[in-house]
Amino acid sequence: MILTTLAATLLLTQSSPTKGRHLVYSCDFTKSHTLSAKDWKFNDGPVYNNELEKYASGPGENAFFTKEGLVIQALKKGGKITSTRLESVKSWKYGYFEFEAKVPGGKGTWPAIWMLNERLRNPGTQEKVGWPRCGEIDIMENVGYDPKNFHYSLHSDDFNWQKKQQRTKVVSSEDPGAFHTYGLDWRADSIAFYMDGKEGYRVNKEDDSFGAWPFRDPFYIILNLAIGGFWGGAKGVDDSIFPSQFVVKYVKIYQ
Repeated sequence: MILTTLAATLLLTQSSPTKGRHLVYSCDFTKSHTLSAKDWKFNDGPVYNNELEKYASGPGENAFFTKEGLVIQALKKGGKITSTRLESVKSWKYGYFEFEAKVPGGKGTWPAIWMLNERLRNPGTQEKVGWPRCGEIDIMENVGYDPKNFHYSLHSDDFNWQKKQQRTKVVSSEDPGAFHTYGLDWRADSIAFYMDGKEGYRVNKEDDSFGAWPFRDPFYIILNLAIGGFWGGAKGVDDSIFPSQFVVKYVKIYQ
């Protein structure tokens, strides 16, 4: 009876990531048609992974609002590709993070919802750490040439794609171009990924070393639409994808 009760409690906890937590941040982009400088900033710095885009430094044709939400748009004009990469100003440690978004599809697109360690950009009194040692949480990645598959991944110094041993999982959708919710249940000893309320992947902390588990510091959120690159452009980039729109309806955080 005790084992049965414990199992039921564990199942309830796993299926209800908001249980025992309170909403600490909410941004509904269908209602609040603004990117507050207190909450979000444009990162127009260098791109990586051999991607083709140049990121915008502010709102405009690469970042705007419609009734569906925040549109992150990639354009190609005069041979130049532009897009947007947004970062949250704040960072958080542990909690349930949920996003509703719609990916663009099309060969060459690479939208992502992900997080990086605050120590990468603002270490404060802590040691500054670079990638992959800082850790990376990929809540959702999708490449347009393989539209039905959505990827969850965790990167660290010991486990990353360069070593071909990152912790990763793929889930599929028969309606990839629709709005879906993407969730991250981040706890001290585990990280679980959700799509449309269903848990798709769970990683439990088995090694407490920083190389294996850097997910003990505050992390900040990144929303971006990349074009091309080693992965997104592995099968080329189709010019017919432009303009390409990654739409984010809301961001909610529970702690």
